[in-house]
Amino acid sequence: MESHTLITALQNRAIYDHTVSEFELIETHCAWVLLTGEYAYKIKKPLNLGFLDFSTVAKRRHVCEEELRLNRRLAAPLYLEVVAITGSQEAPQLNGQGKVIEYAIKMRQFERGMTFDLLIKQGGLTTDHIDELATRVATFHQSLEGAAHNTLFGSPAAIHQPMLANFSQLTTTLPDN
Repeated sequence: MESHTLITALQNRAIYDHTVSEFELIETHCAWVLLTGEYAYKIKKPLNLGFLDFSTVAKRRHVCEEELRLNRRLAAPLYLEVVAITGSQEAPQLNGQGKVIEYAIKMRQFERGMTFDLLIKQGGLTTDHIDELATRVATFHQSLEGAAHNTLFGSPAAIHQPMLANFSQLTTTLPDN
C-alpha cells in the first residue's frame, strides 16, 4: 500500500459528507490524524514494530475497533465510529462501495488549544484539573476487574519477551560501527 498517496488523496473536501473547514495532518510514530474542522480521522500506519502489528488491513481494522471500544469508556463523545475507506489510493471514498483498502477512526475534533501542552503554556491547566483527572482515572481503574492470579499477564516472563523483541528490532536500525 502506498500510504502517502492515500493520505494526500484523503485531503479532498469532495469525499466527505460534512463540511471541511481546512485540512491539517498530524503524524505520529504509528498513525496519521487528519483534522477536518468538525471531525478528525485517525489512520493507522501499515507497520509491524513487534509490540504492535498493523501490517495488514484486517489487523488495522481490529486495532481501530479496539481503540474505539476502549476509549469510548472515558471519552465517548469524542470516539464516533470506525469508517471503511474504499475505492483506490488515488480516489478513496469514505464508507463507499467495493473493496475496503483502509480503515479510520472517526472522532469529534476538539479545539487545538485544548491539549495539555498548550493549556500548560497558557496557564489554563490548574492543579484542580490535574487532581480531577487523577481521581477520574483512579476511579475508572478501580472499577475494572483485574487479571486472574493464574495468568501470565504482567509476569516477568510476559514482560521479558517483548522487551527482547524491541531490542532486536532496534538493533536493526543502528548505523554500522
